[in-house]
Amino acid sequence: MKTRRFDPRTFSMIMILCALWIFFRIQVGGFYFSGDSVSNLTRDMATWAILAAGMTLVIVAGHIDLSVGSLMAVVTASCAYMLDPEYGKGWSATAAVPLALLIGATIGCLQGVLVAAFKIPAFIVTLGGLFVYRGITQKVSARDPRVPEDSWVTAFGFEYLPPSAGWTVGISVCALIALVVAWNRVQSRRRGLDVESIGITIAKAIVPGVVILGFVHKVNASKGVSYQTLVMATVLAALYVVSRHTRFGRHVYAIGGNPEAARLSGINVGRSIVGVFTIMGLLAGVAGVLWMAQNQGATKNAGTWYELYAIAACVIGGASLMGGRGTIFGTLLGALVMATVIQGMDYTDLDNWMQLVVRGSVLVIAVGIDIATKDPPRWMRRLRVERRKPEQGDQSDG
Repeated sequence: MKTRRFDPRTFSMIMILCALWIFFRIQVGGFYFSGDSVSNLTRDMATWAILAAGMTLVIVAGHIDLSVGSLMAVVTASCAYMLDPEYGKGWSATAAVPLALLIGATIGCLQGVLVAAFKIPAFIVTLGGLFVYRGITQKVSARDPRVPEDSWVTAFGFEYLPPSAGWTVGISVCALIALVVAWNRVQSRRRGLDVESIGITIAKAIVPGVVILGFVHKVNASKGVSYQTLVMATVLAALYVVSRHTRFGRHVYAIGGNPEAARLSGINVGRSIVGVFTIMGLLAGVAGVLWMAQNQGATKNAGTWYELYAIAACVIGGASLMGGRGTIFGTLLGALVMATVIQGMDYTDLDNWMQLVVRGSVLVIAVGIDIATKDPPRWMRRLRVERRKPEQGDQSDG
């Protein structure tokens, strides 16, 4: 029975994240790592981290979705318009929110049909969607529809769990993680699959628990766990289960690895692709409702750059744009890296133009490091061989 080793990609991402936190702590001072700072980090990244989770499935399936920021904006504008009593319909959130989510899922499904049934490349479909949805957003948001302050949906923008509830949720999640890790190990042994060492299994159960409880402790020192963070965590957990422990998730990875082989093995490729884009549309709806709640309405510029943030989080987290590779946990790490860089630059008052330069550079450097360590170009492999030759010569002389 073979023993699986710890994933070096995950380890390197965690080290990069820790290095960024230390760097910005030195630059910013004591406020960094405070309860307010940690809470703001998770709240600010919630909307586009949800988009990144859905984007992970799209990329793993071998496609791309350039429209998610604009699609999120359409849902934001539509929901705010339905809620606005002055310029809109004045409906209750109980009716408007489900309908807004349905709009997102329906548009995502339509894009999936265009890709799967009509064989239009996803790049073209979603690029066209980017312009179409942004145009619709500008029309619907012409008067900046607002959300009534007494609507229950505003709680997702400004409310926090009480400290006792935060501890209850945190401890429950830690216990669930430990049970899942233990269950997976038992099931792997029964099936004769590769099993990691007992030390790694214990670390998988304990380390996430320490991080979660440390996070709860920090944010409880401020306002508590925000509803946005809770929604983000729920979405990421659900997508993790879907991608790793369902037949649909296995089909998505198979399609991304080799679509023709997946088709020959009996997988309904078209239906799976439609499902992936439908999930992406639904999550764009969830992110749109959260954005609307946090900003108490909609604007023409809602979701600008969010499609790039989502793709960057996936790629930094290890997803391959060629398909077949990527994880929700890796995307979470990638989102944390991007959010840390964005927040750190805001705290250091870096000029806006330089912030854009740094964000793009972080993406290119992270992907470059990943490629250099996993599949280096020919010139880099040749350079490594030439460096080893003098070392071998010195050993033989000795």
